[in-house]
Amino acid sequence: MIKAPWIAFGLMLLGAVVFFSTTLSSLPPLVASHFDGSGFPTASMTREFYAKFVFAMGVAFPIAMVALLTMIYSKAGDMKLPNRDYWLAPERIAQTRSLLVSHVVWFGCLMVAMVCYLHWLELAAHRSMPPHLSNRLVGIGLLVFFAITGTWLFKLLRAFRSPPVVT
Repeated sequence: MIKAPWIAFGLMLLGAVVFFSTTLSSLPPLVASHFDGSGFPTASMTREFYAKFVFAMGVAFPIAMVALLTMIYSKAGDMKLPNRDYWLAPERIAQTRSLLVSHVVWFGCLMVAMVCYLHWLELAAHRSMPPHLSNRLVGIGLLVFFAITGTWLFKLLRAFRSPPVVT
C-alpha cells in the first residue's frame, strides 16, 4: 500500500478542520451562500448551517468517498479496465488495487483543497459590505480544479495502458 497519498489526505483533512474551525466565527450570523453572475448575493444561510455544510463537503464527503471506493477497490476482482486480463492477473491484482486506491486518495485530497479554496473565497466575499464574490477567482479555481482532475484522469488511464511487450 502506498503511504504518501494517505499521509497527504490526513494532513489535508486536518488542515481543513483547522482552517474551517478558526475562520467560521469571522463570518456574519447570516452568510451569503449564493451569488449572481456579477458576484452579488442572492441567497443566504445561517452561519451554523454554513459550518455544517462546509464541514460536510470539505471533510465528511471526501472521507466517505475515499472510504467507499477504497473498500470497493481493495476487494474488487472483476473491474472494467483497459487490458484487464493483464492487470487483473493474480500476480498483478494487488498492485492494480493499490494503484486505484492511491488515485482515489489523491482525488480526495483535491476535493478537500477545492472546498477550502471556495471557503477562502467566501471569507473574502464577506470582507466587503454588501458581500461580493470574485467570479474571476471562482473561474480560476474551477479551471485549476478541472485541469488537475484532467491530469489525474490522464495519469490513471496511462497507468493501465497496454501491458509491456515481452520479447
